[in-house]
Amino acid sequence: MPELQDDPSAHALPTTLAGEPVLLLGERALYWPARARLVIADLHLGKGHVFRQAGIAVPRGATQADLDRLTRLVHDTGAQQLWIVGDVLHGPMSQADWRVDWAQWRRAHAGLDVAVLIGNHDRALEGDALGMRQLGDEQADGPFLFRHLPKPDAQGRHVIAGHVHPKTRLPGVPRHWPAFWLQAGVTVLPAFSDFTGGHAVSVQAGQAGQAGRAGQGGQQLAACVHGSVVPIGWTLPRA
Repeated sequence: MPELQDDPSAHALPTTLAGEPVLLLGERALYWPARARLVIADLHLGKGHVFRQAGIAVPRGATQADLDRLTRLVHDTGAQQLWIVGDVLHGPMSQADWRVDWAQWRRAHAGLDVAVLIGNHDRALEGDALGMRQLGDEQADGPFLFRHLPKPDAQGRHVIAGHVHPKTRLPGVPRHWPAFWLQAGVTVLPAFSDFTGGHAVSVQAGQAGQAGRAGQGGQQLAACVHGSVVPIGWTLPRA
């Protein structure tokens, strides 16, 4: 479980996972400074195209908006790596508008190492065609195990995953916000794509995590609200 280390009103919330300093970013990404690595989940490229092909009217431009957000994150963090923990795609790798948007984005970030863990929507993924390294279903690095499905690791490594699209409410605000969902041994990232549904999660009484008591059953949330991070269920360390 993480330990709150800094002002929760910032766009980046410093914390520790499995003893490693990381940043939870309000734009729905995790940054691991030791690897200069951005980690996101559930990009869902082409989702709008799939809906339009099915006759469902959805606005265009969602992919470009997501990529613009990703550009800002790469710039602001100075990341050298981008890992996507599954669901890069939402459907087939057809020649649709999103392919043009992604190709332009990839050319603009040619020096960035982009790697992907396979998600349930990635059956058609051809990583080479998109300038991505495919890492398979899971990849261990340091104290972490990166994969799409948020299942605890039998070897005790801290899992960083996606798939669930966690969202949560803030007191007095009548809507759900994308959220980081931190549990003992597993951190679930919010869906990076803005054009996604979500699974509502909350911290119930008696479940909140306490600083310095990692792995003892508590859970914490950090809501992503207009680019800022709002921690829910965090216990501040005593002075």
